Amino acid sequence: MVDKYLESYAAKFKVLADPLRLKILILLRDGEKCVCELVDLLEQKQPLVSYHLKLMVEVGLIDKRTEGTWAYYSLNKDIQQWFSSCCRFLTAQDIIESLRSTQKGDGRSASK
Repeated sequence: MVDKYLESYAAKFKVLADPLRLKILILLRDGEKCVCELVDLLEQKQPLVSYHLKLMVEVGLIDKRTEGTWAYYSLNKDIQQWFSSCCRFLTAQDIIESLRSTQKGDGRSASK
């Protein structure tokens, strides 16, 4: 029985070991978002963001809700409190500002 819990925790930590997935969790902490919002905020291609979201749903970190052809994601209620306490000093605005400063450093424009 303990091994089953440890395997579940290990899977979650493995998924959390990716910086893009951590950014997604921080953005979802502010509330439910559709894929298109996450793509815009993260400035990543839709297939890449969708792939990471799929992995996060599979291990139970986030929940997926579909409405027609749109998919919306939110933090799993069991994860929300734990994650908020772990990353309480990071905000969605921190992620956006970090992306902008990175783009300035490598010569890319922050505007679309």
